[in-house]
Amino acid sequence: MKKTVSLLLCLFVLFSTFTFGATATNENETPPVVLDFALNPLSEFKTTNENGSRATGLIQAYTLGLSKSGSTLHLTGHTYCDSSVVKCGFKNLVVERRKTSSDSWSEYYDYGDVYVETFGATLDTSLSVASGYQYRISCKHYAKKSLLVTQSISNTSNIVTVS
Repeated sequence: MKKTVSLLLCLFVLFSTFTFGATATNENETPPVVLDFALNPLSEFKTTNENGSRATGLIQAYTLGLSKSGSTLHLTGHTYCDSSVVKCGFKNLVVERRKTSSDSWSEYYDYGDVYVETFGATLDTSLSVASGYQYRISCKHYAKKSLLVTQSISNTSNIVTVS
């Protein structure tokens, strides 16, 4: 009996020290659903926005865009790097949202870090979202040449309203 009580007490102490993550969602709201996801190596790249001309170093050009169709967001992005780069992509790729322009942005969906092992990456994904909010995406375009030689550039997309 003492062994059983001791075992239960040990298990209680052990599991009471663990923390479990939880995501708060509105009861009336459907959680976001990734409809598709593609991160592909680039074979050819053309700069399509003003951000590309400001890139220097390992990252030569980059873009980030957001569009909508109903309650679906379509995320696109490119990171084009010097040919000596061994890893290229996006760090901290996050969809953010807010109710009105006067509200602060909050994280809605976190894709995390996504890379390819070559000199260029293109992102193409869709996400089902809740209506009644403004959305944007943010990330750091990332390039790695070696353990000590990396570059990242912060970028934020345009804002779309899903009504």
